[in-house]
Amino acid sequence: MVAPANTLQNNANSDEDEGVRSAPTSMLVLDAKRKSAFLPYRPQSTVLTNLQRGNTEATFCPVEVSLSFHERAGQGEITEEQVAAERARQQDIDYKDEHGFTALHWAASYGQLVSVQLLVAAGANVNEMAPDLISPLLLAAAGGHNEIVRFLLEHGADSGHMDIVGSTALMYAAAGNHPHTCNELLAKDLDLSTTNEDGDTAYSLAVEHGAHLAQALLEQYMTAIITAGSLGSI
Repeated sequence: MVAPANTLQNNANSDEDEGVRSAPTSMLVLDAKRKSAFLPYRPQSTVLTNLQRGNTEATFCPVEVSLSFHERAGQGEITEEQVAAERARQQDIDYKDEHGFTALHWAASYGQLVSVQLLVAAGANVNEMAPDLISPLLLAAAGGHNEIVRFLLEHGADSGHMDIVGSTALMYAAAGNHPHTCNELLAKDLDLSTTNEDGDTAYSLAVEHGAHLAQALLEQYMTAIITAGSLGSI
């Protein structure tokens, strides 16, 4: 096994920029194979997005804001007691919303580590599929939530899982320029030659999307593999 590179200096907790997070997309496909945007379908809520942007005043809101359990998981506003109560009420913590997402999908997509931990502790399936075979790991990787990616992998998430067009978590992380997330995934000895239906690899997607940090990490990783192979043949 070649250890993934870990020399990049950045926030160790997330690959996200510190600016305002972009609104989640609701587009399942932008073209026949989703190649132009390369984004998984992400759980969304107008209320949740407004709360994140600061468009909804928490104190003087004229209308009471009511979030579903899934939305509260995505907002990071669930407790152990609430998770236990919801599990007892629904009989299954992996019950899905109207769009086919579980609370774990929501929490992973919006980078809520504590919510993810609470849900997994309550028995949430880390490999549960949403539409288009989207797993919580794919959503976490696409968002650059490297701590969540690490946690999901430690709890049995399938690192090589492919969505409906053959894209993997590493491909999403590379295309999104999330080097720390790529690093977590590369620790699983993933095959860098894996391609999706469009013939793209994680590396080619990083190049195509101008994801320079992810590209540099992948190049460093590939160089380490080649070097190790050369030394082994001496």
